[in-house]
Amino acid sequence: MQYTYFKKALICALTVLLSISVRAQEAQLLTNTATANKKNYWNNNFSVSNNFLKESIVQDSTHIKIVYFGSSVPYGQGATNLRGYTSLFSDILKNRISTSGSVWETSNISIGGDNTIKVLKRYEADLLPQKGKYVIFALALGNEGIHEQGQPMFDQFKKNMKVLIDKARSDGYTPIVTNSYTRNDYNEKDYSFIKKMNLLIHEWNVPSINLLGAVDDLSGHWMDGYWADAAHPNDAGHAEMSYTIVPSLFDALESKKPMPESVKGSYIKAERNKYIAFTPENVVHPFTTSISFKTKGQGTLLEIDDVTEAGKVSINNDGHLVYSSAKLGVIIGATKVNDNKWHKLTLTHYYAKGVTMLYADSTLQGTLEEKLVTTGVKIGGANIPQKLPYKNWLFYRSAMNAEEVAYLAKDSLLKSSLELYAPLDGKKVSVSDPLVNLAQSMNTIREINSMDSASN
Repeated sequence: MQYTYFKKALICALTVLLSISVRAQEAQLLTNTATANKKNYWNNNFSVSNNFLKESIVQDSTHIKIVYFGSSVPYGQGATNLRGYTSLFSDILKNRISTSGSVWETSNISIGGDNTIKVLKRYEADLLPQKGKYVIFALALGNEGIHEQGQPMFDQFKKNMKVLIDKARSDGYTPIVTNSYTRNDYNEKDYSFIKKMNLLIHEWNVPSINLLGAVDDLSGHWMDGYWADAAHPNDAGHAEMSYTIVPSLFDALESKKPMPESVKGSYIKAERNKYIAFTPENVVHPFTTSISFKTKGQGTLLEIDDVTEAGKVSINNDGHLVYSSAKLGVIIGATKVNDNKWHKLTLTHYYAKGVTMLYADSTLQGTLEEKLVTTGVKIGGANIPQKLPYKNWLFYRSAMNAEEVAYLAKDSLLKSSLELYAPLDGKKVSVSDPLVNLAQSMNTIREINSMDSASN
């Protein structure tokens, strides 16, 4: 009996000791875990390693959805595996670090054949459940019936697009609009409607994208080699269209950067010991750059860096503009521009068509067949004319037709695919920073020493 009692007591004691040991191990485990978590928190949030910026953005970011809402082209028709321009731009967003700390999600609810009537009918059922923040209305006059019915369909498209924009805003979305583009069945009248509508969209109080300038053969048709069928681009055409979207547009919108408005400022005096330089975001194919200047002299006005060499626009001894391409070709203008009056220089490049066009004000000075991949634009430098003021520098991620250039020549601010609008207000009449970029992008211009640039 004593043995039995002793056995029970021993078992009880061992049980107590085992319980104490387990609790001690648990306490140590909790301590170790807390220490590890504290260490990981420090490493993840305060490390100065090369991955710090990327890790911090991922941890602190907000997932924000962009919804593509349109017809067959934004759905990807004509591209391999339907990876059209919207998919390609989604990849551009994912592959760049967001300055707003955002992680972008995209959804595509486009349906082939849709026009403004059909999109309005399915608006509540298809868009609102997406619970997104941004919606890109990607519709075109072709599906509206512009080729068959003309002016009534132009008016219908204009009216319904404004309804869609207003509805989106009232439902908490920020709308973006693509402009109309090409089709191989368009005639001259159809093309006129397309260009007229795009000029309206340029000036609407909504971010917009100039798709036409990416793929136009300058008669309203797809450029040869860039279409899959009469109504749809192929892989190459979709790629050109994707480049027209400003990569940091949505970061600018997240930062509450307003729509740009034309300002009446002063000017900046060019200096020979420095450049003012602009580097576009991501790959650029079609583009337009425009700037106002005034001079009585000769010399270089603008330098354009290509992936291979550098080109320039200058004034020769006759007072005419001369475009010297990075590809070795030359355009010599006929309009006198060194009369000490303000003039507008515009250089536009259709990559798909393979042509560069030089304008003095609204007058075409000539064209040159070439394909450029522009990596930067600079003003100023050692070879400028004496007493050269600049103002209103623009850079668009799309080419422009003659009607659009005529608007620029009148100092109208066109906004589709605008990556740079620098008033260059040196006297700070309208803006506090002479180098400010008012376009809805996060890109900037900067001053660099001209000798440093020459050595690179």
